[in-house]
Amino acid sequence: MTRSNKQIINQTNELARILYLQRSYLKQEGYRFDRATHPQEKEAWQAACIAQRLLTDTDPEDALEDEGL
Repeated sequence: MTRSNKQIINQTNELARILYLQRSYLKQEGYRFDRATHPQEKEAWQAACIAQRLLTDTDPEDALEDEGL
């Protein structure tokens, strides 16, 4: 199954939200970690990107670039 860039970005943001929650921090569903400026939020996005690359051989940063985001 091929995922769209938007699906990849959304999935990575959801994974980042879950990773962020593991540190007892809350962010609402739909929050864009890829646009974060706070260090812990940025770290959650980076960790989610690592997981995507490892598990799906997909780079969310490429998806962002392709979408012009």
